[in-house]
Amino acid sequence: MKSSKRAVVSRKQVRSAMKWIFPNAMVFPHELRDAIPGSDLPGCGRALILASVDGSCRPTSDGGRVRLNFEVKESGKLTGTFQVYADMEAEAARALSATLLGLVAQLEKSA
Repeated sequence: MKSSKRAVVSRKQVRSAMKWIFPNAMVFPHELRDAIPGSDLPGCGRALILASVDGSCRPTSDGGRVRLNFEVKESGKLTGTFQVYADMEAEAARALSATLLGLVAQLEKSA
């Protein structure tokens, strides 16, 4: 008869072993599925009004993650506001920051 011993794994071991399926993602809420056209309307885009942006960060064993929270408002078909977020690795957040700062500097230079 085999022993019924169970392995004990700490929460820290599980967290450090966990890998993100999508290391950098833009996530849209389920409620927006009807507002975003599918393949039946190729070339059609959706415009949502950006109402606010804030964010948070959390340390992880692989360098940390940054989450940007976008509050967007419907511009036509639906009503209400929606929370859309981007969750990314620290290095991707640095690259986004550098890109935004570079674009603003370019804009200011051309004005």
